[in-house]
Amino acid sequence: LVRGGRNLSSRVVENLYWFGRYAERCDKTSRLLRVALSRLVDAGPDTLPALISAIDLCRVMQLLVAVESESNGSAKGKAGASALPRETLVLSAICGVEASDGLAGDLRRLLWVATQVRERFSLDNWHAINRLQHQLQEYCAAVRERANPELGEALAFLDQVLLASSSLAGFAMDNMTRDDGWRFLIIGRRIERLVFLANAVSGFLRLESTRASGSLEWLLELTDSIITYRSRYMIQPQVLPTLDLIVFDEGNPHSVAFQLQILVRYLDNLARLLGGPRDEALRQALSRLQGFDLGRFESQSFRECRICDPCIALASLLGEISIAAATLSDRLAMRYFSHVGDVSRQTFAS
Repeated sequence: LVRGGRNLSSRVVENLYWFGRYAERCDKTSRLLRVALSRLVDAGPDTLPALISAIDLCRVMQLLVAVESESNGSAKGKAGASALPRETLVLSAICGVEASDGLAGDLRRLLWVATQVRERFSLDNWHAINRLQHQLQEYCAAVRERANPELGEALAFLDQVLLASSSLAGFAMDNMTRDDGWRFLIIGRRIERLVFLANAVSGFLRLESTRASGSLEWLLELTDSIITYRSRYMIQPQVLPTLDLIVFDEGNPHSVAFQLQILVRYLDNLARLLGGPRDEALRQALSRLQGFDLGRFESQSFRECRICDPCIALASLLGEISIAAATLSDRLAMRYFSHVGDVSRQTFAS
């Protein structure tokens, strides 16, 4: 009888790790683009401020960098990227001119990594991956054929991506054997989610445009926490309960604190099972987050706030957490993944 999974090569485990990261990256990118696109569809005087703040966060998260750089490089005597319509910016962030650009580029990287570990996925799981590939090909082909892609079609594509992402997450949690490959896949997902959440909330707190009406609501949508918020509070989104839910609530699977707790637990298990020292950087980050005085926001009116001290303090802490998570990814690669020529060795700790 064999109940272990220690015969996995380092290359397989690394590919599973990056599959988890790309799957989560595509999910979060799709959510942010959908937030902006849905407000473009319903654009009006009341929704314009929220739309502007969503576009600003897309810039902070570097989703519009390639589009705007191209515009700046080709503009002659014009305002450059600022002259581009918002629709063009968001649609190009979904499926850019280059194959490696935007959400489509991340989806292609996800699909490529999936082919490297095809034998690790069930038939149903692989069907979901194939459907995602077909949907990507169909949408990008439709974009190339039309000079002006339709916003409704783009929204439908983002919904399909998020549905496929939910399927992949469900397969990972319910269909895969709990071996070393699965552990690294989940760690990859949690690292990517932590980096995104920390950067998104930090950028949100630093932007003046997010003080506009409707911005806190789309932030809750972005973090998939709007239903939880509405079940707890019978009021419109306010800054204190919103930050508590998406940053500090350790029972919310879409909060920063939850990702830190899960990662600390999994890293301790890796150190115990594979050997090597425990990673203390995220444990310290969790302690600092738990020690942050959320009461500093109690007397603050977010609409009247102009990047006040509590916002800067929390944004800075979240920025440090994001850097710690990104650095952790490099340490994991050096400690557990080893490739010698074309021959992959087993996962080990150095």
